[in-house]
Amino acid sequence: MMRQQLFTEPPILENERIKLVPMEIDHSGPLYSINHSDTWAFMLLEVKTKQDMDEWVANAVNLRDQKFALPFVVILKETNQVVGTTRLYEFNETHLSCEIGSTWYGVDYRRTFINSDCKYLLLKYCFETLGMIRVQLKTDERNVRSQKAIERLGATKEGILRKERILANGYVRNAVLYSITDADWSSVKQGFMDRNAAYFLHGKGDSGY
Repeated sequence: MMRQQLFTEPPILENERIKLVPMEIDHSGPLYSINHSDTWAFMLLEVKTKQDMDEWVANAVNLRDQKFALPFVVILKETNQVVGTTRLYEFNETHLSCEIGSTWYGVDYRRTFINSDCKYLLLKYCFETLGMIRVQLKTDERNVRSQKAIERLGATKEGILRKERILANGYVRNAVLYSITDADWSSVKQGFMDRNAAYFLHGKGDSGY
């Protein structure tokens, strides 16, 4: 399933509106230009300066080099602008599972079709190309907005991971764990299609993150 080229030749995932491109070092500038302090409220660390972003991006690319993660930047095709980032990680080839996370978007691109399109492309790739049987998502227990967005995708809430990690500011967080399985994918995929149709019909759809 997960051959060498998954990390050495990572995919580009796209539809008519967005494109997920493998993250590279030179994406630090475009990402920093859409950085906002509230992006990092529930993250492991906080990116305040361009140097912080340089280090954050370098770490993400290094994780790919070590075959631990596939980080992407999200590009809006209409403007060719970087509007956010996401990644696949926690790959388990034996148990055919992985996780979607480290997702954030510029303020202007939240509560739009961007998150729905992004998640659809990632999930379709996981289930229909990589042959995964489980994809999970986690978010801070305090991050109600993120929880609602994940639930709108059709993910199943499995429970709370208590004291799941220590954030850079010392806060010990609980994480809410969600999953989508291969058995769920057909109905989840239809949900994406229905929301997409609603977007084109009424100009609104999944509000996303």
